[in-house]
Amino acid sequence: MNDQWNYLLKGIWDQMIHLLIRFEVQCDEEALEAAVRLALESEPLTLMKFVEGSAPHFTASAPDPGMPVYSLLRTPDLERTLANLLAEPVDPAKGPLARIRLLRSENDLLCISMNHTITDAHGVKSIGSLIARLYRAQVHHSRYIPVENPHDRSFGRIFSLFSREERELACRQFRDRQEVWNPPVRSLQRGSGSYESITLDTGEFTRIRQAAHNQGFTINDLLLSTFALALGDVAPPLPDTCIPALTSMDLRRYLPPDAYPSLANLSVAFEVPVSLSEPGFTRSAVHAEMAKRKGGNAGIGAAENLCRKFGRGYFAVKHGLSRMERETRDGLLGKNPFIANLGVIPEGILGFGIPVREAWMLPPVQYPPGFGLAASTCQGRLTLSAGYCRGSREEAQVSSILSSMARHLSGFSTGYQPSGI
Repeated sequence: MNDQWNYLLKGIWDQMIHLLIRFEVQCDEEALEAAVRLALESEPLTLMKFVEGSAPHFTASAPDPGMPVYSLLRTPDLERTLANLLAEPVDPAKGPLARIRLLRSENDLLCISMNHTITDAHGVKSIGSLIARLYRAQVHHSRYIPVENPHDRSFGRIFSLFSREERELACRQFRDRQEVWNPPVRSLQRGSGSYESITLDTGEFTRIRQAAHNQGFTINDLLLSTFALALGDVAPPLPDTCIPALTSMDLRRYLPPDAYPSLANLSVAFEVPVSLSEPGFTRSAVHAEMAKRKGGNAGIGAAENLCRKFGRGYFAVKHGLSRMERETRDGLLGKNPFIANLGVIPEGILGFGIPVREAWMLPPVQYPPGFGLAASTCQGRLTLSAGYCRGSREEAQVSSILSSMARHLSGFSTGYQPSGI
């Protein structure tokens, strides 16, 4: 399987991952534009488009004049402008696959958006760090030339670490979906993308991390268990059933850091059935389920399953995905809720040499009936964000899920267990 297939393994098409950086002051406009263009030129995939065919591939794109790869937007209403910007779709068949905007009001907000066909969260953060470093070089009139990252972007090198028997066993044990459940939606029609977020401050999240360490839980354990508990608060599943939540794993975990490809989609998803009960039991059950999946290389199993599906050829997979989308719109298929821990936003992303107020990440919009949430951490603060279709899912429901999850997390560190909403 060639590298290009690796970017389309999950049927991702017009989904975007966003990194947002809010400054305390205004940037040097010329230095930032130069830094952005140098960063994108160093990663040619960001400037390409996807070409369908029996041998699908990426090729250079001619940006739409109405949708340049970089622009400065002056606005008196930064939040509304950002909301409109995040709702803009990107068609990979037209390209380019990156959109970077500087929103200027009293201060500046940098929005780095990249199509999920070519990258996961790690790649977006890599581009953010590169832009920051190039910006400092431009401001200080120093010379910095980005080094091309030659590492393998496909699953190939990771698969080589496992025998055929190990991959086969992981493939049989861990499929991406065995059960189906999703919170109720108002409509199955796609609407414009919208986002809701909630942030836990540094002191609160520090207490949560310390409590997790003391009790032997990982932050992923807490995120997944509180996500399921929050879903159960808002939309309880049927008695004696579980919430089959999907969660992601970055397969770079199997590689040494010096072998990480900077821009690639090496994140895969697998199902973790969560039975809701008293919060402490739910956390322990999730911890045990995740330990089983990590020990059994669930990520390798998920990747192997994806490769087998795509071994049938591009058009066969496209037809299958189109059929699934039609059945979903007709209410014949469900779509399990999804949570991703996008990890820590590194200090390098904040290293512009000017004060940064905050930074956070936003996941792709989950189309109905799906619901997805992502967590990112910056300067000790945890941000939970959900992307959803306005009109298909009520804003109040999304806010309730986020608020309930935040309360369950806070309750874990204090010993108080919140009741349902």
